[in-house]
Amino acid sequence: MKPVVGWILFFVCALIFAIVVDKGVTHIGIPDYIWLSVNLTLFVYLLGRYVGRPMAAFLDSRRVGIAEDLANARRQLEEADSLHAEVSRRLSEVEEEVTQLKDRAVVDAAAEVAEIAEQTKGDEEKFLQRVNDEISRREAETRVRLAQDTADLTAQLARELLEREMTDDDRRRVFERSLAAMQGLEGKE
Repeated sequence: MKPVVGWILFFVCALIFAIVVDKGVTHIGIPDYIWLSVNLTLFVYLLGRYVGRPMAAFLDSRRVGIAEDLANARRQLEEADSLHAEVSRRLSEVEEEVTQLKDRAVVDAAAEVAEIAEQTKGDEEKFLQRVNDEISRREAETRVRLAQDTADLTAQLARELLEREMTDDDRRRVFERSLAAMQGLEGKE
């Protein structure tokens, strides 16, 4: 009911304006100011109905889409920050473990050096070489373990992200690109 009252009021305002600017001309026996009022009211109605409503609906859907994209970007940023924090924490744990291994190796080496000092000088050099090799090996093992843990965690998070975010069209494009790359490698050994 309210829209009808609004259009009637608009028509009355247009009629009053047309009466004010009336020049006394008639068309088909109807005064010009009535034609102007009906024409303006009809034009504004059609403009609002067929241009205004679709434009408002488009702008609302665009606003909602932008808000969703922004929320997704924030969520992905939070996930990236948490992944970064997890990797940093694990790296610090490994560095602490390496430090402990080095400290322990130094203590072990000092004890064995004292014992080997009683033996020949050649045995002492062999022992120090073994200690350094052990430290290097353990450090390498720890780094490999860290790299494997980091790779596993990254792969798991990437898999979860891809399962959640990747569409069937994305999967199709990745498959087609992979197939094209493998076909390009045929004959290249």
